[in-house]
Amino acid sequence: MAIRRYHYARDVDEALSLLLAYEGRGALLAGGVDLARGPGTDVEGLIDITAAGLGGISRDAKKGLVIGATVTLEEIRTSREARDYLGGFLTEVMRHVATLPLRCMATLGGAVVSAHPWADIPTALIALGAEVAWRNEEREERAPLEELYRRPFRAIFRRAVLTEVRLPAWGGAFAFEKVSRNAGDIALLNCACGLGVKDGKVAWARVAVGATPYRAARLTGVEELLVGESPSAELLAEAGRKAAAEAKVGDDLRASAEWRRAVIPALVRRALERAAREVKGDA
Repeated sequence: MAIRRYHYARDVDEALSLLLAYEGRGALLAGGVDLARGPGTDVEGLIDITAAGLGGISRDAKKGLVIGATVTLEEIRTSREARDYLGGFLTEVMRHVATLPLRCMATLGGAVVSAHPWADIPTALIALGAEVAWRNEEREERAPLEELYRRPFRAIFRRAVLTEVRLPAWGGAFAFEKVSRNAGDIALLNCACGLGVKDGKVAWARVAVGATPYRAARLTGVEELLVGESPSAELLAEAGRKAAAEAKVGDDLRASAEWRRAVIPALVRRALERAAREVKGDA
């Protein structure tokens, strides 16, 4: 390891100034989970941002949620704001992520920036339509997370500081499902699904599947299939089958593409069934 210096940034400006000064040889530190897994051999300086004013969870004026980049996953899981948001959907997601010691270290910002293909957080945030904000040397920028992941985001965050994640308000319900070897392991597959129902018909739908083993992506064809239809058992089963056909799947050391395609229908159907029950008040 080439690390020579440790800095304690007092605010975002100082953190950004230090990051830029290292010209690619510095790394931001909050939870430190990814750095502990294996920092780059060219990292010379660590910049601690835990006191840079990026904590806190709050509701916005539209009843959405604003979460600072350095908030830990366990802080989200236990917060009143998360419990009150979408019937506790975020609390449910966080229970599925890793183990308690890791959730006490890992931050939401770290999960967004690392964006491992097997991770649970990006799947949930993409389904929710999360927007992220960051500061670079010129200005503050914002973008839907789904859009950001289509850009060279790792290069962006070599010269920028993620500041917050905004989650919109939804008039419906979401559910999360995951398959893993044990409760604390990374996903073999995961999905997050949301539904809004009006006059007995699906008004909107959000379906994201991840760990395929590629990073999570929305299945817009499945969403289009659902909208305007009654959320019957037959429709949700059909949505699961369409999800298997639409999702990009592949092989890795943990599972085969064939296995993933066979499991996706049940996983998506279960999440949709739970969301449909909750939005109709039956759960």
